[in-house]
Amino acid sequence: MRSNSMLVASPGATTFSNAGGSQHTHLDSVYPEFPLTPSSPPTAHEHKRQGEVSIAPSSQGFTAMLLAYRATGGTARGDDLARLLQDRPHGGYVSLARLIANRKVLSFDWRDTYWVPMFQFDLEDLSIRPGPQQVMAELNSEFDEWRMAMWFTQPNSWLNDEKPVDVLNADLGAVVAAARADRFIAAG
Repeated sequence: MRSNSMLVASPGATTFSNAGGSQHTHLDSVYPEFPLTPSSPPTAHEHKRQGEVSIAPSSQGFTAMLLAYRATGGTARGDDLARLLQDRPHGGYVSLARLIANRKVLSFDWRDTYWVPMFQFDLEDLSIRPGPQQVMAELNSEFDEWRMAMWFTQPNSWLNDEKPVDVLNADLGAVVAAARADRFIAAG
């Protein structure tokens, strides 16, 4: 894993237009352009505001996730989190890598750096919280890491248009049920 400095764009970041007319922020100016819309048409049960941020990797999606996760502990680079875990009884690099590989901890890759949403951890001792694992167990078969990370941050019609990450602590059962419903829809 390559460790990059943290990329954060303000909502009012300067945008640039390329010859094709599409816009991108200064974050895209040195990287290849990613699509800003899903490659497949939306399903009948697309969430009302799902189209605001694409489920395909994009600078806009990455920035939106950083902002959405901020209220629940933020995000950490995998390398940084592994160093913090090294001093804890539950491990370091190997343990975090194993948890990610076994899809027990959600992470997503953005420009050669793994990012870990911290809502999955007790911020006092960095132990893994069981609630997020229950939700991820519902989504694992149909959602890749990026799409799952976005799922937690997008308004969800099963949750009265609340974001799953914001409802998780208050109503775990509802979030698990929403994940189950969205998995069934994604499976077709």
